[in-house]
Amino acid sequence: MGTAGDPTPFEAAAVLTLRAAPELAGTEEVERAFAPALAVPPGTPVVVDLSAVTFLTLEAVVPLLALVERCAAEGKALLIVASAYVRRKWALLGLDPVIPLQPVG
Repeated sequence: MGTAGDPTPFEAAAVLTLRAAPELAGTEEVERAFAPALAVPPGTPVVVDLSAVTFLTLEAVVPLLALVERCAAEGKALLIVASAYVRRKWALLGLDPVIPLQPVG
C-alpha cells in the first residue's frame, strides 16, 4: 500500500462502462464493447462497470470470461463492478467463486 495521496491501483485505470442491453446482447456485441479494455497497455488496471446493466444474455458471459482470462495473462488487474442483477446471474451460473464481482457502491 502507498502513503496518503498516492494513487490506488485503480485510480489510473482504464474504465469501461456498459449500460445498454444491446451492448451485451450477443457475443459479437460484447466483444466490440470490450475491445477498448483489451487495447490498454499490459500492466494497466481495467475496471468494467456493469452497475447499470439490468439484462445479461448467456452469450455475453463467454466474452466476459475471455476478458478476465486475457487481462490475467497480460498482467492487467481487473475489477468488475456489477449490478445486483448481474451478480445474481453470475451466481446462478456458478461463476461467482471463479470471478468475484464487486457490488455497486
